[in-house]
Amino acid sequence: MRLLLLLLLFAPVALAQSLTTKPVFPLKVSDNGRYFVDQSGKPFLYHADTGWQVFSRLTTAETREYFITRKQQGFNTIQVQLSMNPDSVNRAGHRALINYDFTRPDENYFAQVERGIQLADSLGLLLNITPFWIGCCGEAYGIGGKHEVYKANGPAKARQMGMYLGERFGKYKNLTWNLGGDNDPKSIRAEIVALAEGLHAALPGQLKTYHASPPHSSTDLFQYAPWLGFSMIYTYWREKPNEWTDPQHQKHVYEAALEEYNKSDRMPFILGESQYEGDGSRYANDIGTPQQVRRQAYWTMLCGGAGHAYGHEGWDFPKLGTAKGRAYDWRTILQYPGGAQHMGHVRRLFEALPWWTLQPDQRHTVLVSGYGEFMKDNYVAAAMSEDKTLLVAYLPRATNAVGVDLSQFKKTQLSIRWYDPRTGQYSQPTSLPNQGLKKFSPPLPMQDDWVLVVKGE
Repeated sequence: MRLLLLLLLFAPVALAQSLTTKPVFPLKVSDNGRYFVDQSGKPFLYHADTGWQVFSRLTTAETREYFITRKQQGFNTIQVQLSMNPDSVNRAGHRALINYDFTRPDENYFAQVERGIQLADSLGLLLNITPFWIGCCGEAYGIGGKHEVYKANGPAKARQMGMYLGERFGKYKNLTWNLGGDNDPKSIRAEIVALAEGLHAALPGQLKTYHASPPHSSTDLFQYAPWLGFSMIYTYWREKPNEWTDPQHQKHVYEAALEEYNKSDRMPFILGESQYEGDGSRYANDIGTPQQVRRQAYWTMLCGGAGHAYGHEGWDFPKLGTAKGRAYDWRTILQYPGGAQHMGHVRRLFEALPWWTLQPDQRHTVLVSGYGEFMKDNYVAAAMSEDKTLLVAYLPRATNAVGVDLSQFKKTQLSIRWYDPRTGQYSQPTSLPNQGLKKFSPPLPMQDDWVLVVKGE
């Protein structure tokens, strides 16, 4: 059957409105604890880019260029590091700390950070800031590093640094905070907690999370911490476990998301990191295709997530260079299809729908067949709205028909459409009564992934 692909008429309008209408920061947690809202009560879909080293690698003019590019591409949040490495300097030659001392921040460095925060604020962008990255592999401020800055400073100085950050940047409302960085706290837990508590004492109204080592989430480590406002999940894949974690404990994104969704102490969660889009010429580890980064975003949103972060191999803003015969720089990386196009389609789809009402169809009561295998990469994540008028299902491998029990819907007539996550286009709708089990196959050709949207009329 030949289906005409039509441009989705209302989605570009919805995204255009999102780009021109600034959220009223700071964010807060919804009444049901599942998602973020701004100060006006409007749901906020956390849609982030991982521009981790923007403060240390770019000038103010380049930062403006980067922020504007990502905003135009549909991102509303940037995840950044205040500083990743204690020896790294910004473009003006300043380090974050004098003599690696938490009580001696370099005002020149922090003034540059503030200019970046101001730019983001003027554009209506949320920043999620990690103060001092603790690191996975001895490359940062934490365990095994050259200076082991956290341990050398101790809890009292860490708390003082948290207070300083809160007082220094407290006037800006477009901020959330991210403790840790690529690792569990381990032997520096006291210092991490002290920094978090100092920050929270100075900024109780700004949400905070923790960036653990994969596949751990923030609540695996700090579930009842009074400063923890939302959780971050962080995982890779089962087939190719990450080199610094236990292969027996790797999970697909949807597995980690459902585990987080089902915890009794409810709070919003996001996918903070997973595979990074790239071709592997710069980095061999954690690199994914556009289809892989798409599916991880859709899996998160349809398994109860409040948002996600897209990763790419330009996170450290490389200058023009070559690797394995390919020329690259941070500007060309910003045009990778996953980030420049496909992630915008994710936001278009969900912001045109009441995404915050979606509940994961974990027991397959609506999507009853063709949902693939749990713990495999063909698993179909599906979610139905609380009022039983909307179903969204993501097929990571569009090879089989899926069976939907239409009688689960409360509307008498239903509209069935397929959304192409590569182009942001919908198929022509089909109308059916909400009776019985129906099977639906994606449009031809059955390439990669598709999204099924069933909506009551």
